[in-house]
Amino acid sequence: MFKHLLVPLDGSRMAEAALPAASYLAEVCSAGVTLIHVVEERPPREIHGERHLSGTDEAAEYLRAAAGRFFKDTAKVTVHVHAELAGNVARKIVEHQAEFDHDLIVMCTHGRSGMSDLIFGTIAQNVIAHGTVPVLIVRPSSDPEASFSASPMLVPLDGTRAHEAGLEIARDLAERIGGVVRLLMVIPTFATMKGTRAAPSKFLPGTTDRMLDMAAEEAERYLRDTRALLAKPGVTIDAEIDRGDPARVI
Repeated sequence: MFKHLLVPLDGSRMAEAALPAASYLAEVCSAGVTLIHVVEERPPREIHGERHLSGTDEAAEYLRAAAGRFFKDTAKVTVHVHAELAGNVARKIVEHQAEFDHDLIVMCTHGRSGMSDLIFGTIAQNVIAHGTVPVLIVRPSSDPEASFSASPMLVPLDGTRAHEAGLEIARDLAERIGGVVRLLMVIPTFATMKGTRAAPSKFLPGTTDRMLDMAAEEAERYLRDTRALLAKPGVTIDAEIDRGDPARVI
């Protein structure tokens, strides 16, 4: 399970939406936490309508105050300000892996160039793209101090080993909190098939429907076997097969 969490913060209430999740995971995993702020080379005066942190002393004071507000006294929380001016904040966050040896980054989705960044912030996107450590992305919240829970957990699967990486983490976390893991496989419909499979399906609708039914049967067997492998006392594992566009259904 996770042993050390890294939480990048820029001083905004939006970024603080990641802190309840970090506090929750730190407690259930008995993990240490490092709150980090990277001083930007040319920082904006404001970020999300709030004054942006620009100095090392101000940033350190802010991080210590955040630690006091969001974490219990028993939590192992340290703060770090990367004082060397950074032109690429995401890269500096990734580079701290060698220094802190963290095994999870917890951060909020936000950026500063329009609505698309609010959906999936540029810094978070770049941290995922360039780093090797798992990243937990938390949506912005109007109440950054809202409670967080990891149950139930949804684990989408497609029957390949590449997408089974999260199964063990989900099971172990569910065991610690007495939670529920929900496995989901989505079979496309005739109308939602995409890519190279879409064109042939139009000429062979009957065959396509039968192939999709066979895929659903195979998914049922796969989920049944996967549930059996994950079975553990105190862990509830549900499984569901749905039809439609996978991203939309998930």
